[in-house]
Amino acid sequence: MIRKLRELAEREGKDRSALIREILERGIKERNLEYAVDLYRRGQVTGWKAAQLAGVSLWSFYRILAEKGILIQYSEQDLDEDLRA
Repeated sequence: MIRKLRELAEREGKDRSALIREILERGIKERNLEYAVDLYRRGQVTGWKAAQLAGVSLWSFYRILAEKGILIQYSEQDLDEDLRA
């Protein structure tokens, strides 16, 4: 793994520790998105709340759901929450 990191850092012209931070940040963001999508899919949070958890806009979150083939669940309660926000 260290060798692969070194090769990747050299190829991208980056310091290895900077590359590791970048990879960790990307991984954390992806995990947060996966978590938010899962909560939304199970009906435990609204689209608005899931988007906040994922750190993306509501419309970006809905686009991600569409790309994943997940139906958007939007109720009157969701509309009220979105209007208040």
